[in-house]
Amino acid sequence: MNTSKYTRSNFYTQATVQNVLEDDLVSNYWYLFQINRPYTYFTISRDFLQRPDLLSYSLYGTDNLWWILCKVNMIDDIWNDLSVGQVIIVPDVNDINDWVNAALTAQNSSQVQ
Repeated sequence: MNTSKYTRSNFYTQATVQNVLEDDLVSNYWYLFQINRPYTYFTISRDFLQRPDLLSYSLYGTDNLWWILCKVNMIDDIWNDLSVGQVIIVPDVNDINDWVNAALTAQNSSQVQ
């Protein structure tokens, strides 16, 4: 059994917010994500190795979208799935915003039923 603190992280789960168990939008509504606008490519440098938060900040001006970059590029383990020279896809921030709105709409409509 691997007990390393660097094992694959599962950051797409449920969360308890103000004592209410909520489904993570990524886990339940990722199928709604679409890249409709032109995307860019980014080559990982040593500065961003194991630091998708810094990469998100550099690309989007916020460190909050690091998990989108990981999900789009199928990066499950930031310690082992990112390498210097690796080229990743960077979705347009408007596609991310569209997905969040679609996911929240879907979540709200499922709660009403």
